[in-house]
Amino acid sequence: MRALRADFLLAVTVFIVAAIYLHADAGLPRAHIGDPLGPKAFPALVGGGLILSALLLLFETWNKRRALTDQQPEPRSKDEGHLILVMLGMVAWSALYYYVFESAGYLIATPIFLFGMLSYFNQGRHLANLVIAACFTAVVYLLFSILLGVPLPSGPLSL
Repeated sequence: MRALRADFLLAVTVFIVAAIYLHADAGLPRAHIGDPLGPKAFPALVGGGLILSALLLLFETWNKRRALTDQQPEPRSKDEGHLILVMLGMVAWSALYYYVFESAGYLIATPIFLFGMLSYFNQGRHLANLVIAACFTAVVYLLFSILLGVPLPSGPLSL
């Protein structure tokens, strides 16, 4: 049952973050030349994918909960408080990333954000976490900035 609560909290959190993300996307300016959707298409797809993922997780959690109703309930444990703290920490860390993204730039903020998240969920594997964070950041930068021509915030680095 604890895992179901964690899944439910994750789904709700992803849904809320996606709604905020889509609201921010709605404020992007429309391009008058080129693609009629302009810069809104990709963020809208990401936000829609996040909402779909959250809904699928909620549906899966609901089905699992129905299947477990015949079993005896688990006693409450202190782990629930820990799960809530982890979720709040993830939201705070993501909000900090969002806040410093423009000023620090993509190439500084993103690997730090990813390394922080990976360090919690993949504890004790600092070198692997660092390599994953750096490689993911580099691949996404190359894909979007170089190949697709999407401007990413450079912060103090001007590449």
